Amino acid sequence: MEEKNVTSRRDRNLAEIRRKGGEVAERLLLEQGYEALSARGLAKATGCSVGALYNAFGHIDGVVREVNLRSAKLLQGVLTEALEQAPPGLEARLIAMAEAYFDFAVTQPQRWRALFDYPVQTPPDGRIFAVQDTLLAMLRGAAGVTETDGPEAMRLTLLWASVHGLTTLAAKQTISGLTAQAARNHLAVLVRAGMAAEIAV
Repeated sequence: MEEKNVTSRRDRNLAEIRRKGGEVAERLLLEQGYEALSARGLAKATGCSVGALYNAFGHIDGVVREVNLRSAKLLQGVLTEALEQAPPGLEARLIAMAEAYFDFAVTQPQRWRALFDYPVQTPPDGRIFAVQDTLLAMLRGAAGVTETDGPEAMRLTLLWASVHGLTTLAAKQTISGLTAQAARNHLAVLVRAGMAAEIAV
């Protein structure tokens, strides 16, 4: 019985470290970017040892993944709200999703960088894949596509790859002369072109 109590106490301690560590990591990431995250710094700010931090998260990647999971769910909420408020019609719904996706990236650049640029050194986290699958399902639902493969599903994948590429360039501000407003205005062009293009699978 004593051993069971010790184990449960340890689990509670690790859960508290994950909670506090995730909060501290999120704050640092939003203020300074994922480059500011280190095991030693997070352990000190969380009030635990580096060993305890690793026991709770497994690796510094685990800390970033906790933040990324929150960011992905925030993005999911933003896209859901955009769909709920979008005018009727396929094109309008897809443009609304694209604009919401763009606005999230531009207004939350540190979250965006951590989601898509962080150099992961450990195996992928299935939870993030599950959120990505949900986002793709939302896209298919907005377009009225029921299949998960085939020409129409590929059309949406290519369309969203184009939206993501333009969004990323605008969020990073890496192309001289590409203003955020010009990029956002071009989203509708991408959506219309993507929906009109012939797709070869």
